[in-house]
Order: sequence, then C-alpha cells, then structure tokens
Amino acid sequence: MNGDELFRKLRANQVPELIFLYGPEDFLVKRAARAVRTAVLSAAGDDFNDNQFYGKDTTAGEIIEAAMTYPMFAAKRLVTVKDAQQLPAAELEKLLSYLDEPAPETCLLFIADKIDSRRKFFKKFKKCGDLIEFKSLSDRETPGYIRNILSQREVKISADALELFSVLVGNNLHEVHAELDKLTLYIGTATLIDIKDVHAVVSRGRSENIFALGDAVGSGDIGKALTLIMRLTAAGEAPLKILFLLVRHFRQLWKVRELQVQKRPVNELAKIAGVPPFVVNGMVQQGKRFSRKDFIRAHELFLETDLAMKSSGADAEALLESLILKLVKSRG
Repeated sequence: MNGDELFRKLRANQVPELIFLYGPEDFLVKRAARAVRTAVLSAAGDDFNDNQFYGKDTTAGEIIEAAMTYPMFAAKRLVTVKDAQQLPAAELEKLLSYLDEPAPETCLLFIADKIDSRRKFFKKFKKCGDLIEFKSLSDRETPGYIRNILSQREVKISADALELFSVLVGNNLHEVHAELDKLTLYIGTATLIDIKDVHAVVSRGRSENIFALGDAVGSGDIGKALTLIMRLTAAGEAPLKILFLLVRHFRQLWKVRELQVQKRPVNELAKIAGVPPFVVNGMVQQGKRFSRKDFIRAHELFLETDLAMKSSGADAEALLESLILKLVKSRG
C-alpha cells in the first residue's frame, strides 16, 4: 500500500487495524498520521480511546495491553507508537503474536523515520498490515506535487513561476507548504500564481542577490561577485541551486538583450523574457555589457561547471568562484 491508497481507505471509513508509517519525508509521515488520528477518533480530545507511546520508553506488553483494551463509548481505539525505530529488537519479537490476531476495535499505528526491513517483524507486518514508506520527493517530482497541491485549492501556477518556485524553495515539503500558504494568501481571490508573485513573496531577497551577482559579473566587479557567492552559500543555498539561478538569470538577460536590440517596449520585454517589469530596466543595462559571443561562452562555462559539480567531486563553492572569474575574463 502507498500513501494515496491509505487516504482513500480512510475517506471510505475503512481504517486498517495495523498501520506502520515511516520514511525520510517527515511532512508526509505526519500528515498521514494526522489523517489516521482524525479517522479513528470521532471527537477531538478523545482521551479515553487515545493511547500514545514512544519507542524508547515502552514495552511490547504495554502496547499489546492498550491495543486489547475495548474502546469506551466509541467504535475504535487508537494506539500510537512514535519513534518506533527505537523499539528494541526483543520487543518487536514480542509483538509478532499480536500481528497474527490484531484487535478489530483497535488501530495500532507505528511511526518511524526508518526501519530494518530484514527483520522478521517487518516482513510479517507487510503481510498482516499496511507498511507505508514516504520517500523524499526528487527535484523532478516536486513541480508536479506543487501543481497538485495548488489544484486542490483551485489555483494554477504559470510554468515560469513554478520553475522559479521549485528552484528557490527546493523539495523540503515543510518549506514548500509554508511558501504556498503565503503565496495563496498574497494573491487573494486570484486563481493564477505568476512569476511576479513568486518574486514578491518567495524570492525577493534571493533574487536580488542573484541579480546583484549577475550585475557584478557584468560590470567586472570580481570582489563583489565573490562576496555574493559566499553570502549565498553561507545562507544555506546549495551551489547547484546558485548555478541554476545564475544560468536562468543569464538566459533571461540574453532574451532581454535580443529584444532590446529589436527596440521592443519594456512591458513586452518583461512578458517575453518572463521577468517582472520592475527588473527590466536593470536587465537592459546589464545586457548591454554582453555581446552574443559573451552569452554563448557564458553558457559553455555553465555547462562545464554543472558537469564538474556532478561528476568530479571537486569543491562546489570553489567551482562557482572559478566560474565567476572565467565569466568576467571571457567578456569582450
């Protein structure tokens, strides 16, 4: 069973008697645990039918005793074992007999960050109950997850806005949901999140630093560029994310430069290049410092750096610094 199947069961009021939730994606594990709790306990604060234990502080005997206790004034009892990875192997063995004949009036819920699937307990649990793993989302999966969450709120997001949001926020779902909450609050009754909204709510500080980094490179200010690299990495930004943002900035800069040469109006530049109108004038000035040959060379350097970060094992921050020096040197 997976998480979606569990939620379908719970919505249909089909609460499993044995559930084990685990995995590195803490947000999804906790969300599933809350859903189980809501489905089992008909009223908030139902202390009579709510038993909670922690793996390091309990025994199999205490868990089984609670699970075998008939619910009071309700159809179901919930017995939760948190941090179940801390249950000693000997205690897990003692729980095997309960797995064979779980009390039909009880939902026994285990929550852990990891398991040892080689153990007999987990092999048996997989046959007798619902053992559900919640893996961290990959960078490729995150945009689809974001679209799905927004669709549940009847909100759409533009492709450019989704790309920027995904890169800036990453795939930590606690942060993803926090930023989506801010975004949906910011747009009010609107039903579309555009790139200007992401800039306004999520990325203002980061995008300003990236813009400043591009400006420093364009003006040949190596000291400022290197300082910004250090500032971004010190703030916890992953080097690959900084590289991606820098590539994106230069791609937009190239678009703006080409359109500006064609004497397109500012509002058209913003729309076609996918940037907020308030940064267009600055990007026009930056773009004037680069020739087409400069842009081509810059993207060659970006590709070289990306490959080096992913395959050479070299220090990523040092590679970024080297990239900045080469970008400045290659101009003209």
